[in-house]
Amino acid sequence: MESILFRLQKIHLTIRCVIALILTASCVYSSDEKTNNQNVDSARKIQIETQAQRDARMAWWRDAKFGLFIHWGIYSIPADGEWHMRKQQKSFADYSKYAEQFNPVKFNANEWMSLAHEAGIKYLVFTTKHHDGFAMFKSAASGYNIVDATPFKRDVTKELSEACRQYDVRFCTYYSFLSDWAHKGGGAGCPHWDPSIQDGDIHDYVKTVALPQLKELMSNYGPISVMWFDRDSHFLPALTHDEVAEVEAVLKTQPQIIVNPRLPGVSGDFDTIEKYVRLPAPIEPWELCATINGSWGYTKREAKPINMLLPMLVNTWGMGGNVLLNVGPTPEGLIPEDSVRSLRDIGAWLKIYGESIYGTTAGPFPYLPWGAATRKGNTIYLQVMDWPADGRLKVPLLNQVSRASLLGLEKPVELQTSRESGRLIVQVPVKPPHAVVNVVALAVEGDPLPDYSSVLPVPTEKEIHKEGSLEVDAGKPVTVSTLRFATSKYRIEKIALEFQQDGQWKPIIKEFTKPAATGFDRSPAFVIHFTPVTAQVFRLRIIEAERSVTTIRRFELYPPF
Repeated sequence: MESILFRLQKIHLTIRCVIALILTASCVYSSDEKTNNQNVDSARKIQIETQAQRDARMAWWRDAKFGLFIHWGIYSIPADGEWHMRKQQKSFADYSKYAEQFNPVKFNANEWMSLAHEAGIKYLVFTTKHHDGFAMFKSAASGYNIVDATPFKRDVTKELSEACRQYDVRFCTYYSFLSDWAHKGGGAGCPHWDPSIQDGDIHDYVKTVALPQLKELMSNYGPISVMWFDRDSHFLPALTHDEVAEVEAVLKTQPQIIVNPRLPGVSGDFDTIEKYVRLPAPIEPWELCATINGSWGYTKREAKPINMLLPMLVNTWGMGGNVLLNVGPTPEGLIPEDSVRSLRDIGAWLKIYGESIYGTTAGPFPYLPWGAATRKGNTIYLQVMDWPADGRLKVPLLNQVSRASLLGLEKPVELQTSRESGRLIVQVPVKPPHAVVNVVALAVEGDPLPDYSSVLPVPTEKEIHKEGSLEVDAGKPVTVSTLRFATSKYRIEKIALEFQQDGQWKPIIKEFTKPAATGFDRSPAFVIHFTPVTAQVFRLRIIEAERSVTTIRRFELYPPF
């Protein structure tokens, strides 16, 4: 229900925008990220592009599933992340000294892209200029760039674009268009700690720096598959109608380019989610950008191993998203060895199980206790993270299954299936082939019909104050054993779950404390299993939260599986 309403809201929003264009020959552009993310079909594209043309333009991206994000710049020298200049409130005079020291003599674009290819990466998004204003390409618009301002004097953007073509990886560019802490007028999205550099007119900055550099990127580096805009704040001044038209004219010089939605006024082609998967999943197409070690720019944090990374990737793919996984190279130009190791481990898994990821769409299940699922035609791929110790994989699917097979061995192994109390049972080996995630392929007849869902009515978003509660009536007595809920953004750290009996509230979960977050691992989602309880009215009570007010987006209770 909520998904249908959400789609209707999107259609309504798009129609309103088109009508406004027809009546006023202009459009009001919002800087709010939610509005930009939802309005993924710009009026420009509606007017000049049919759905079939859009599908053809987006086809490679939808199928690719896995991209590599690289945050690299002079901020790698202090090893404090890409926001070092702002976090430390460094003046331009002090911060720009890093450019004089930046000499990444160990950088080798072919080695980077060989690794990307080995990791199963299909596209690269490279930070050509972050908010610090330093361009990682030769630019006539500003001498503050890697060729003119460093002893290295090489255009790494050019070298990466060429290496991408050699290793069959699509080249894409990240560019911070409005947020720039190093040029007059460009730092308008945040407090100015160096007014002599950051004060100025944003429109002069757009005219003299941002637009010329965007033209350079679109003109000098061959085919650009994605333009990935970014910003340092939601509260940026709006581009004028003429500036938006100029940006779109520049983008049109690469007619097949795909654009993300983070430049206010310029609508994107896909939704972008940062750091963690949110519930409910965004409507496709969407992309999760996340870090390999909790930091975008280089720090000495250790990369997460495959047993932490792969479940995040698989859950995203199972919800229909792409993954843009970030690494931060060192000042010398090397991808840290622990990041290399994790990427190679992911690539080794994709080499075996890639058919269950590339070219797939979201699986049919709203929730699976043991893993995730993807779909390709009449085949459902089950990515099993919690392997059944008894060799009986329970699948909440009503369809007839014509074939079940286990991937990961020299050749697929045929599996026996049966039904028990209406539930599909797939007989699997007691010992799985892979230590982290295994894949079972099911060939099904007809559209998938899942039969496992929350017993509660579909929730609406509701604001909850710290130490507040959310009460839900299931409509009839139900037996439940799993709580699944999520906030819109900010974490709830500690909760209690209760049920009503004879007018009294009884505890199900007296107190649950979410594990401490590390780095960017701050997912607002909970999944908690408990001893089955039968009741009709339930209450989620907030004990401790990150903010005084949090919006609950999902409150789901599932029956025993």
